Order: sequence, then C-alpha cells, then structure tokens
Amino acid sequence: LFRLRDGAAVEAVRIPLAAPGRFTACLSTQAGCAMGCAFCATGRLGLARDLEAWEILAQLVRLRAEAPGRITGVVMQGQGEPLANLDRVLRACDRLADPAGGAIAARAITLSTVGVVPGILRLAREHRRERLIVSLTSAVEARRRALMPAAAAWPLPQLAAAIRSASAAWVPKSPA
Repeated sequence: LFRLRDGAAVEAVRIPLAAPGRFTACLSTQAGCAMGCAFCATGRLGLARDLEAWEILAQLVRLRAEAPGRITGVVMQGQGEPLANLDRVLRACDRLADPAGGAIAARAITLSTVGVVPGILRLAREHRRERLIVSLTSAVEARRRALMPAAAAWPLPQLAAAIRSASAAWVPKSPA
C-alpha cells in the first residue's frame, strides 16, 4: 500500500511467475475508480484522482527495490481504469519500456480495461505495443451492464469492433 503526498492510497503487487526469481508488477493508475463495478472493492471507493506518470513509475521502483528477483513484466490492473487515465498511463508505459528507464519490453506491459472503447481505439490508432486485456465479465449484455455500469456507454457490438480494430493494429515484431 502506497500513501501518496495528498493522503490518497494506492496499491501495487508483485506477482510471482512460473520462472523462479521472476515477477510481474501489478500497478495502480488511479486513486480509487469511477467505473463502479459491482464486484470490485475499489469501485466502491469512487475516484479520488488520476495518478501522474511518475506516481505509476514510483510503484515499480519500490517493488523492484524489495523484489527477491527480477520484475520482467507490468500489468496495469491495480486500482483504477488505465484507459480513463490514458495520457499519463502511456507516458508511464514509454518510460517503463525505455532501456534507460524501466527496461520492461513493451510486449510485457499489459493494460487491463473494463472496455473503454475510445481508449481501445486510440491504442489501435497509435499502434501501441502494449498488450490489452478486456474484462467482459459477462457476454450477456444486461448482466454485464448490471455488474459493470460503465458497460452501458459501450455496448458489446461496439466493444467487439474496437477489440478487432486493436487486434488488427497490433502486429508483434520479432525480437531483435
């Protein structure tokens, strides 16, 4: 748990991988969350504020300092909706992937979303290298909307089209 200068609290987690001594860092992108998902404790907090890129990066720095091995991946799946804070999240991703920064391969950075279609379309337009996880929760539209109020803004057909667009734009390159 990280206490920020303004008193807000966010969490970050080090997730062990199958490979011994390797971890993925799960980072928060917002203090609280505005999405209001029924199954999420953070959603009940409401949104306090977006994190700055440096605050997202600081979580990784701290986790690395305490890790008993190497952190080789990042998932933005802690507090908040990464695509609702996309400018700052992408600045953080650029620094995470920089060899002189976080030195995390862009393909090892994952953004998790409830399905914020404008953000997904932006990732596609910009041909971003990060991976994308979409939490559908349910393929039944009415159930999805009941569990995830934000889903009302982006019905499943619209979300599916955005995912197809992002998938077509993401063409992995072979490692050099």
